[in-house]
Amino acid sequence: MSLRSKLTVFLLVCSFRAFAVPIVYHVENFGFFDNREVRSPYQHSQTMFGTRLGAELGVRRGPSRVYAGYAVVKEFGRKELANKEWTLYYHYREGGVSGAFGAFPRRLLLRELPQAFIDDSIRYYSPNLYGALIQHTGDNGFVELYCNWRGRQSYTQREIFDIAADGEYVIPFIRSAISTGFNAQLTHFSVRKGKTPDKVYDKIMLNPYTRFTLSGSFIDTYTFTTGALLSFNRDRTDNIWKTPAGFMGDASASKGWFTLANHLYVGAPQFSDFELYGAELHQGDAYYRSSFYDRVDASMSLLNRKNLHCSFTASFHFTEGVTDCSQMLYVHILF
Repeated sequence: MSLRSKLTVFLLVCSFRAFAVPIVYHVENFGFFDNREVRSPYQHSQTMFGTRLGAELGVRRGPSRVYAGYAVVKEFGRKELANKEWTLYYHYREGGVSGAFGAFPRRLLLRELPQAFIDDSIRYYSPNLYGALIQHTGDNGFVELYCNWRGRQSYTQREIFDIAADGEYVIPFIRSAISTGFNAQLTHFSVRKGKTPDKVYDKIMLNPYTRFTLSGSFIDTYTFTTGALLSFNRDRTDNIWKTPAGFMGDASASKGWFTLANHLYVGAPQFSDFELYGAELHQGDAYYRSSFYDRVDASMSLLNRKNLHCSFTASFHFTEGVTDCSQMLYVHILF
């Protein structure tokens, strides 16, 4: 090989190394079994049983990553797919600051909003959020803000988007901690194109809370949470604000792989005008349409490995003289 040819090869190799970027990927599988045995007028009996598979391939350059992928949801007993979505997003992460823009997976959230804001079934069948996300984590807490654009305006579809935020600040003590935090969501439920009778609906939900966590000797962890659930709902048909509010609290005890928890809501029924707009507007658990809702969860962590998590939960729902039962089994694999 001539000197000129060797020099050309050397320059090509150097150029490739200079501009080469690491390849990154994620493969996620989430299996769910959710059996709901219901007598309450706010829910209905059903079994959701299926699996979700998503794969992403991307490139990384410093703190920046760009991903493209696809996610599908297969519900057992149903021939066609329950859902299929493209995943296309930019992800930034450096130090305590991170963010995303595009169609990005829910697993990027530091935590999901409570069930009063978003029902479990939506997490099963809608793996992605559409919009933007920004997060900050520190030694004593975190905060995140994101927009989920879930309805593109058309002649048949309303324009719908959610702006959500949550955060928590923790004050640690010896074998215990006190934290204060919040969950918040604004929903803009707009109109369809053309001349329609639609009116804009404005909805704001807030959940400020205080939590006390204690580490024990026999019981690993006790947690007690007290807070409020506040809603501000306005249908611009009449421009009257409806403001249901109530107490929302939790208590739980964990020992090894077992957790026993109780959740309570007492107050005015949430989800104003549900009979008009249904779950398209109000995506929270419909039990909160009651003035009293108590739930007892008995959960077991069956497997907890680096890339594999499996859990089972039996829940008992008490509302207005009715007792319902549900059982959930989850298997989550992430590489």
